[in-house]
Parts: sequence; C-alpha cells; structure tokens
Amino acid sequence: MATQPDYYAILQVHLEAEKEVVDAAYRKLAAKYHPDVSASTDAVDKMKQLNEAYEVLSDPDRRAAYDISRGMSPTRESPSGRSWRGFIVPLGIILLVIMAARLGGIRLVLVLAVLVGIVWLVAKMGK
Repeated sequence: MATQPDYYAILQVHLEAEKEVVDAAYRKLAAKYHPDVSASTDAVDKMKQLNEAYEVLSDPDRRAAYDISRGMSPTRESPSGRSWRGFIVPLGIILLVIMAARLGGIRLVLVLAVLVGIVWLVAKMGK
C-alpha cells in the first residue's frame, strides 16, 4: 500500500493554513519550480506534486476528506464556508437578552441588545 503524500509539507504551509495562504504558497513555489523556469531535472515531477497538493488543499471538501484520511480532524472551516464560531456570538446575545429580561425591565433588555448588536457588527466588519 502506497503512503499518502503530505500535501502540507509539499506546499510548505501549516496544517490550519487558510485558503489565501495555500494560494500564495502555491504561486510562490510554482514560480520557482515551473519547468519553463527551473533548470532542475525533477522540475516536472515537482510541479506535478505541487499541482496535486494544491488541488486537494484549495478545495474545502477534498481538504476535509484528506485530513480525515490522515487521522486528523478536518480544518476548522466547514465546506459550506460557515464556521462553528459564527454561532457563538448570536447564542451569547440570546443568553444576555434572556438574563437581562429576568433581572431587569424592558429598557435594560433593549439597551443590552443594542450594545451587543453594535459590538457584534464592529467585530464582523473587522474580519
């Protein structure tokens, strides 16, 4: 049974590298090892490895399957592009509103909801 290549090592990126980092690493290495540029005798083979690694790591579905096949947990970003972290802030807002409603009046609830909403929007815009 042939061992599976380490695509992260081939592209020289971290296991949790975002797609933009994978793209940049591929472009940099492709410019260095492309057969038209490199005088190395193994340039064609190196470029094939780079292309294969890039095809897998740049596709969220294929990357998750690759990670699982290596016994790793899939990358944090899900194939649909939604992260589990996106649910924490709305859940926190709901819990704050419930707690405020139990502890204070409607004005307190509204003020807290507006403040938390503003903080959430500022955090979203900063990403």
